[in-house]
Amino acid sequence: MQNLPLTLRPGKLKNIILILISIAFICMGIALMGKNIWAAILIIFLFGISLLIFSINLIPNTSYLKINETGLEMKTLFRTTFIPWQAVSNFTTKQIFLNKLVMFDIDEKFLETSKMKSKQGAFPDTYGMSAKKLAALLNDYKSQLDNR
Repeated sequence: MQNLPLTLRPGKLKNIILILISIAFICMGIALMGKNIWAAILIIFLFGISLLIFSINLIPNTSYLKINETGLEMKTLFRTTFIPWQAVSNFTTKQIFLNKLVMFDIDEKFLETSKMKSKQGAFPDTYGMSAKKLAALLNDYKSQLDNR
């Protein structure tokens, strides 16, 4: 187990693949311009936005998960969310279609005093490791900090 604070960043390969897919669809939209202009514009617009978002994710410090003694700081597209350790009861994995996510259960006591409406949350990425490994790492840190 590494010393805290620990910062995990998403893998670049996934974003690069999604950028290439977006570029391919933009090229198909451009090729479609002569046949159906509205469909072409829609394709170029939607995949242009995706290209922008996936490109922004490659910029350092736009997306990360920082683990420290007080809790977890999750940053996605310049939006930062802090989750204190006492708010989380445990970390698990869940398969949703083809994606395996790391889920966390919010402690009932914290839910009553906060503005949160859901009893569960999930991380948007597995930060370069498998979901099972990330859940185990977070559970280890939580138990280590709870035993202090």
